[in-house]
Amino acid sequence: MALDKEAFESLLARAEEQAGRAVSENDPIHYRDAFESSLKALRMLADESSGWREAVARATEEYSGSEGI
Repeated sequence: MALDKEAFESLLARAEEQAGRAVSENDPIHYRDAFESSLKALRMLADESSGWREAVARATEEYSGSEGI
């Protein structure tokens, strides 16, 4: 699974915009929205990290099996 860089960057930009609005308008709802956008971006990274970990483990098992390690 490849990280959708465009979607990730969009979430980060949205979080930054919402945080700016939260500060300028002193509105807690925008803080919450910024947090939720940041959380979605973090989940995307976590999913990507998990995918890489699984791919490395699979490759290591295949290599170990074929090389007799």
